Amino acid sequence: MRAVGCVSATAGPARRAARNRNGSRIATRGRAAPAGEAVTGGRAADQHAFRCLMPADPPTLFLIVVVTTFTASAMLLWSWFQNPSDRTLLWAGAGYAISGVGSLLLVGRGTWPDIVSIDLATGMIVSSFGIIWSAARVFNGRSPRAWVPLVGPALWLIACRMPGFYATFEYRVIVGSVIIAVYCLMAAGEFAARDRSAGHDRLAGRFAMVAVLGLHAVAVLARVPIAIADMAQPAAPFERPWFGPVALEAIVFAQMAAFLIVALTKSRVEAQLRSAALTDPLTGLSNRRAMFERGASALDEAARERRPTAVIVFDLDRFKAINDTFGHPVGDAVIRAFAVAAETSLRRGDAVGRIGGEEFAAILPGAGEGDACVLAARVMARFTDLAATVEGCRTACTVSAGVAASEGSVHSIESLIVAADRALYEAKRQGGARLCVAAAA
Repeated sequence: MRAVGCVSATAGPARRAARNRNGSRIATRGRAAPAGEAVTGGRAADQHAFRCLMPADPPTLFLIVVVTTFTASAMLLWSWFQNPSDRTLLWAGAGYAISGVGSLLLVGRGTWPDIVSIDLATGMIVSSFGIIWSAARVFNGRSPRAWVPLVGPALWLIACRMPGFYATFEYRVIVGSVIIAVYCLMAAGEFAARDRSAGHDRLAGRFAMVAVLGLHAVAVLARVPIAIADMAQPAAPFERPWFGPVALEAIVFAQMAAFLIVALTKSRVEAQLRSAALTDPLTGLSNRRAMFERGASALDEAARERRPTAVIVFDLDRFKAINDTFGHPVGDAVIRAFAVAAETSLRRGDAVGRIGGEEFAAILPGAGEGDACVLAARVMARFTDLAATVEGCRTACTVSAGVAASEGSVHSIESLIVAADRALYEAKRQGGARLCVAAAA
C-alpha cells in the first residue's frame, strides 16, 4: 500500500501536468517536459520522497484550507447570532468567510482567468487579515476603521499591474506575505491593548491570541527568504517542497485563532456578568457583597503586614424627606452625588461601596483612626457642596459618618463595620452632619 499523496507508477498512460512560473497549466502527453522545467533525477527523487511524507497533495491541502476556513467562519457567525451585541464575532466571521472565498478561488489557478485566481483571490485573503485587525479593535470598544482592510488589497492590486512582478511567483509570495504579516502584527497589538472602557478587563486569553497572531506573522515572514532562495527552481508554484508545511500552518492558525476569538468573547461576557453581580447599578460603586469580600481581603493582608485598617460608614441625612419632597429621580441624583464625592475624595487604593439604600462604606487599607477621620471629613465636605442643589432643587443634603479602626485585633470585616455603624448611630442621634469614632477595638 502506498502512502497518501504519492504518485502511482502505473497510473494509466503517460500524462503529466506542469505549471510555468506564472502558475498557468502546461499539459504534455507522452513527451518530456519543456526545456528549463525538467527536474534532475536526484531532485525528482527528493520531491517524491517529500510528497510521500506529506498528508495530502496540493489540491487536497487547498480543499482542507477552504473547508477549515468556512467552518471557522460558520462557528464565528453562529456565535454572533447567539450574541448579536458582540460585533467582534461578526467582523471575525466575515473575515474568515472572505478568506474562504479567496482560498477557493486559488484552487482554480490555471483554470480560471488569472485576474480571478491570482489578483482577486490573493486580494481577498490579504483583506481578511485586515478585517481580523478591525475585529480586534471592535473587541476593545474602538472604531473598526473599515478602510484599513482595503489598504493591503489595494497595494496588492497595484503591484499586480507591474509586468515583472506579475510574471514571477516568488515576487507575489513575498509581497503578499509581508502585507499579511503586517496585518497580523497590527491585530496582535490591538489584542494586547486592554479595553480602555472596561477596568475589569483582565482576560488571560488576550495573551494567547497575541502569541498565535505573532507566531503566524513570523511563519508568514519566513516565506520571504524561502521564496528568494527558491527563485531558481523550475518546479510549479504549488509543487514546491515548502508548500505543504505552509498550508498546514495556515490550517492550524485558522482553527486556533477562531477558537480563541470565541473564547475571548465568552470570557468577556462572563467577566461582565461577574462585574454586574458585584456592582451597584445606580452609582457604579461596589455593592454590599463586593465590599465585604474586599474588606475581608484587606484585613487579612493588614494582619500579615501588621498594618492598620479603617472603615467609614456613611449615611445620608434626612434622605427620605428629599425623596418625599422632590421625588425619587432627585433622590437618585443625590445618591450619585455622594458616589462622586467619595470617589474624588478618598485615596487611590481605598474602596468605597453602597451597602444599603442611602448607606455607604469605605475601606481604608493602611489607615489609622486619625487618617480615617481626615478622609471622612473630606468626603462629607465635598458631598455637602455637591448636594446643596441637585437637579435644580435645593436639597441641602448632608451626611453623617462613623469611623472604626483595627490594629489587628478585629478578625472580621463584619465586626469592624458593626463598630463603625454604632459610631454612625451616635452621629445621627446628635442631629446628623457629624463624625463619630468607635471605641478602640
